[in-house]
Amino acid sequence: MRPRSRVLRRNRSLALCENAPGFEAIERFVAEEGQWRVREAVFGVLALESEPVGARL
Repeated sequence: MRPRSRVLRRNRSLALCENAPGFEAIERFVAEEGQWRVREAVFGVLALESEPVGARL
């Protein structure tokens, strides 16, 4: 019996979109940009966390 083939493209793109602001914040911090520029991306992460996301992600 073969496992059922699932389409993961949508889940993968949702996960990348959810993590993108966090990566941006890290890149800004490492580049030693101003605190406000780093916090902009962090606030984006917090805003995304307040919205419900699919349970299977």
